[in-house]
Amino acid sequence: KKLNIVSLGRLQLAIDAGKLSADGTVTVAEMVSAGILRRAKDGVRVLADGELKAPLKLSVWGASKAAVEAVEKAGGSVEILAPARTEAAEG
Repeated sequence: KKLNIVSLGRLQLAIDAGKLSADGTVTVAEMVSAGILRRAKDGVRVLADGELKAPLKLSVWGASKAAVEAVEKAGGSVEILAPARTEAAEG
């Protein structure tokens, strides 16, 4: 899959600029309309670079463990859309 990579710092900059709302669930479509992404690929993976202050509800293909922890620390949540890996699929 071709994924867009987005950092938490970039999401916070978009919120600070008034381009992205912290109300409701933030999806790929919201990120494209806010100008964070040029176009949606197969999904978005969120990385923990930067600081997030707003309590965001993210609905993304994947996120690093540190990014999920940072979002939850800010009072938000992360919904992972990627199918969970099973041990049979990995082997």
